[in-house]
Amino acid sequence: MSQESNFEDFLRWKSFAVWEKPLIDHQVVKGLNPLCGDEIFIYYHKDKNHSIQILGLGGESCSICSAAAGLLFRNKSTLQRKDFQSYLLERKNFLEGADSGLFQDPEEISFFRTLRTHPGRYRCGLLPWQTLVKLSEEMK
Repeated sequence: MSQESNFEDFLRWKSFAVWEKPLIDHQVVKGLNPLCGDEIFIYYHKDKNHSIQILGLGGESCSICSAAAGLLFRNKSTLQRKDFQSYLLERKNFLEGADSGLFQDPEEISFFRTLRTHPGRYRCGLLPWQTLVKLSEEMK
């Protein structure tokens, strides 16, 4: 990727998540990037207020997508459906050069700054958040 980050960074970011199917009752949503074959599963529990708790992740994806999913898992263990689209848009805007105050995690900012230098890989880094938007549409 860039000189700011190396492969160990991506492994560390990926390690923020639990990469296994939960043993407790759960639901699953699948995200797919048909251009490269990245596939991600978000295992979650939905509560009565339509918020979700991410219980684990799965799938086969590149280091960029896996790192992004690890950051999603780490920072957003409980999510409100009404915010899914804004999570995605905020990260897209950041990649286009608009610094954001909505996500303050230095690790995530470092990840997205690194990703900024590789526009051809944006879809890889955004797939976890696109999968949340897909989940929101399925919940309607």
